[in-house]
Parts: sequence; C-alpha cells; structure tokens
Amino acid sequence: MINRQLSESIKNLMPARARTTNPDKPVSMWRERDRLRGFPENTMVVIFRTAGCAWYNFSSCSMCGYFNDVASNITPENLKNQIDSVARSLGDVRVLKVFTSGSFLDPLEFPPEARDYFFRSIQGKIDKLLVESRTEYITESNIGSLRDYGIPVRIAIGLESSNDQIIRNSINKGSSFSKFVSASSTARRLGYELRTYLLFKPLFISEKAAIADMIQSIGDARGHSTDISVNPMNIQKHTLVESMWKKGLYRLPRLWSLARILLETSDLGAGVVSYPTGGNRERGIHNEENDPELLNLIYDASLTQDFSGLREYYDSADRSSYEEFIEAEDINYDQPDYTRLLARIRSSSTLL
Repeated sequence: MINRQLSESIKNLMPARARTTNPDKPVSMWRERDRLRGFPENTMVVIFRTAGCAWYNFSSCSMCGYFNDVASNITPENLKNQIDSVARSLGDVRVLKVFTSGSFLDPLEFPPEARDYFFRSIQGKIDKLLVESRTEYITESNIGSLRDYGIPVRIAIGLESSNDQIIRNSINKGSSFSKFVSASSTARRLGYELRTYLLFKPLFISEKAAIADMIQSIGDARGHSTDISVNPMNIQKHTLVESMWKKGLYRLPRLWSLARILLETSDLGAGVVSYPTGGNRERGIHNEENDPELLNLIYDASLTQDFSGLREYYDSADRSSYEEFIEAEDINYDQPDYTRLLARIRSSSTLL
C-alpha cells in the first residue's frame, strides 16, 4: 500500500520526462574509498544513464532526484557504449560500485542483453562488485545466473527504515520491511552479500525520532545484512524534500546525530558505515557550525571500523546547545529549519 496523497505531492514536483542528454555516456564516474572487501581501498563508482526507475514511473520517493538523470531513448546498444566507458576507466581499481536511476537488476531498465555484456566486460578486471536494486527484482530466476560470471557480488537494497509507517508516510518507498527480509533471504541463499541502505531523517519526523529510528533499524537489519550504510538526507532537485527545505519546513540532520548513531551501533557486529553526500554543505548533513574534523572522523571510522577517534572527539565536545535543541524540537508539532524559515519571512516582509 502507498500513501496516495503523499505520492501525488511528489509526482506534481517532477519535471517532464523528455531528456536531451547523451545516451552513450554514464551520468557520472568517479573514485572513492570503501571497504567492500573488509578493508579500505579505492573503489570505482559509476551511475549508468537509463530510462529510469520503475517506481518513478508509478510514483517515486520523497527524497529521490535520480529521475533528473534519465533519458527516454536509451537502448541496449547505448548501455553497451556506457559499459565500454567503464571498462576502459577501471585502471588498477579492483572494486566497482554500480548505480542507475533505479535498479540495475530491473530487466526492463537494464535488459539481460546489456547485463550480460556488462559482466563479460569486467571479467578478470574486478574482484568485487556492488549493484543496487529494489526488493522485487531479487528473485532466483532473475539473479541466480549472476554467479556464473565468477565475480563476487554484493547487492545493495534501500530499506531506508525498518518502520513501515516511515517507509509509507515519510518516504513513499512502495516497499516494506517484510519484503526486505524476503529479498535478503533470497540473496544470501544464492550466495550473495547484502548491503542495506538506511535513510537518516526523512520528512515529517524530528531529529530525535530519526536517531531512534536509525538505531532500531540497524538492530532490525543487522541479521539480514553483510553491512549497513546510514545515508543522511541530502537535498536533490525537484523533490518534495527540496520543496519543503526551500520553504524552511525541513531541516537537514546534524553531524552530531550521525556520530551518535554510529557510536551506539558500532558494537553490534553489523559493519555500520556512513559516507555522507554533501557533508558540511548547505544541501547535506551539517551542524550549526562547520565541523570538518567531525566529518573526517565519521569517514575514517566507517572505513576502518575503528571508532576510538570518533568516540574521543564526541565525548570531549561541548554538545549542550545541540542536545537542548534536539530535545526542544522533538516536542514541537513540526520541525522547521528556523534559519531558513526566518530568512524567508524577512525576505517576504521586505517585499511588502
């Protein structure tokens, strides 16, 4: 079931589907650090340009702006040309993470012909592969043959939260915790690893409640996951989150909160990591004051799984004003970004 009112609000903000982008080039490729083989190492990341997410065609999620990167004229030949670009760019990198505007394992978005070409193109060049998918595509008939290429695969699922009410009424994911559990069971039975993505601070909940949701969700997902990635909200274009953020009706989470989540779950044996997109920037997770050291410690702890430096910094800091605000915000009816909201009010008053 979906929240139809929320779904309609999300769809009304989306741009027209027509695109003029080059269908033969990926959306983006870059290198970053991750620990998919149990230690920090350079990793290649690619976002393939596709016709888009099947859920986007029906409804879409409140925070997801990947539909901004789709192209309606993508063919298997276009995808093969994109794959060639990736294969040529790997160099000495042995780990590859693959994303699309939806699900790599969706046979309509990434046809079996192109999928086969992809795996054959990276055979012998890659020692670990991560691909992303919604739960409905993780079936034995769809993914069983991926083992035949001899490349260890970790499948990433965007669970976002183990709380079905948040999944339905804050995110509009069109899924559920039980579907995640079923997909995880199938993937692990077939010999695949699983990375679980959780979304920190979706719409319509306080930061205190969001912290509690992440800690609960990590506990619920750990038995079904190889590792768990906590993804703090970032602002993407043409989304409901962006619309509310611009009006001052949504405040991004704070780095202190993310640090607390990691520290409280680091001993659960779940391999919890977080690599915040846009950290310390206007559209990403940030404290009231810029704190590059805290952000770097979060990255380092995630990569090494040594949380001692983060713990020392967290415990020695004066967090009193942050903690007071988190408590006060939690009892409010809503949780606006007061700085943005006041700036908007002042701007409106000036025009009167």
